[in-house]
Order: sequence, then structure tokens, then C-alpha cells
Amino acid sequence: MESKSRASAEGNTKVSVHNGSRLIDRYTQGQWLTMKTLADNGLPSGVYHLVDAAKAAKNVHPQTFGGQVLHVDHGNIYQLSNKGIVQHDRNLFQKEPTVGQCYEVSYRRGVGSVKGEISQVEGVKLESKRTQSL
Repeated sequence: MESKSRASAEGNTKVSVHNGSRLIDRYTQGQWLTMKTLADNGLPSGVYHLVDAAKAAKNVHPQTFGGQVLHVDHGNIYQLSNKGIVQHDRNLFQKEPTVGQCYEVSYRRGVGSVKGEISQVEGVKLESKRTQSL
């Protein structure tokens, strides 16, 4: 049983990836309920609490993120980063991104743009370059 934390608040969502599956769970009425079970789409194993996602657009400094899309909901895209999960506004993407696919998303003065799909190798290079420049 998980300890009571910010992640275990009513309505929060987590994505659990393991054994080839991706579970979308929502915390409702004091317990985690699985809403969907999907293929893992090549995502790394782990438990990802979406409430912990950093909002990429809040930073005014130029930045670029390259990583796999973890989750898509009605208003946001959640992307894996070497620093955790990054949250992007869904309106940045011209078409719905594919979960598990890597994308390059850049921000200047808080305004984002999607550069497009990239390979996982390119995503790792972008993230390591971004980390070194911070």
C-alpha cells in the first residue's frame, strides 16, 4: 500500500509500466483504480505519477526536451525526460502524438513548438545536452 502523499490525492493519475503493459490508474474514493490497460509501447518500466510532472512552459529560458511520450490526456502531453516527467500543452502538437515515440519540443520565452518525431538515440543526445547546459 502506498503512503498518503500528494500523489495519492483524489483524481490524480499514474501510469504503471511493467511486464509489457501500461496501466492508467486514477485515485478515486481512497484507492487506485485501473482505468485502462494498454501495451507498453517501448516505455521503460516504472510508476509515473503525473502530478509530479514539471510544466515546461513556465520557464522563460530557451529549452529543448527530447524524450518518449508517456501519456496523452484531454489537455496535456506527458513526456519522459532524464529529470522526470515534463508536461506540455496538447495544443502544441499538430496531430496526436504516439505514446512511446520520441519527440523534440522546444520553448523560447515560455512559448513551445514541436520540432517533430525523433529517434530514441536523438532524444537521449538532446536530453544529455540539455542537462549539461543547465
